[in-house]
Amino acid sequence: MPGCLVLTLLALAALPDLPEAAAIALATVLLGCAGVLVARRPARQSGGLERALGFDLPLWSDVGRLVWWSLGLLLLQGFAIVGLQAAVPALRDVPVENTDFLRDVPPAALLVLVVAAVLVAPVLEELLFRGVVLQGLMLRTGFWPASLVSSVVFGAFHATATGLEAVPIVVATAVFGLGLCVLTRRTGRLGPGIGVHALRNAVAVAATTMGG
Repeated sequence: MPGCLVLTLLALAALPDLPEAAAIALATVLLGCAGVLVARRPARQSGGLERALGFDLPLWSDVGRLVWWSLGLLLLQGFAIVGLQAAVPALRDVPVENTDFLRDVPPAALLVLVVAAVLVAPVLEELLFRGVVLQGLMLRTGFWPASLVSSVVFGAFHATATGLEAVPIVVATAVFGLGLCVLTRRTGRLGPGIGVHALRNAVAVAATTMGG
């Protein structure tokens, strides 16, 4: 779900009367500005975002890959959480989600959140985490150290709780991010990762709003 949630909490803390949907929209804009500012230099040096970071959007030819990678990463996340809960029994009752707030959102605000989660956040987050952060670190550390750091930061960025309650969502999201790092490396593009990310966010939103 929207990785701008941490920025959302900051926005809500700074502007307590701001509606939650507006706060998330604001946080998405802030994330986009941060990504663009950081990406400007490598893009300028390499002749554009596509050449510098492999930035593009999903293609129709990516559809099969998006479905298989989404399912595979979902299973991998499930195994990681089962292992985590087996190792730390105190985490067995901690929910592995950060979308529960959507159940109380009015329809108009929900529409804003869906657009932010499915159409905007995946593009901005992949540009930032699998583009700027991953590829920038790879120049210094190689792929696996860079992907681990990028994924842990990505996981922490999605935490909506503190302390022990934050661990499951951070681990699950970090595993998802690691898979997207591998996908980006294998394809040399950000488009497939953007597609997988958007699909998973859409499923998360639908599961929360229709099931709750």
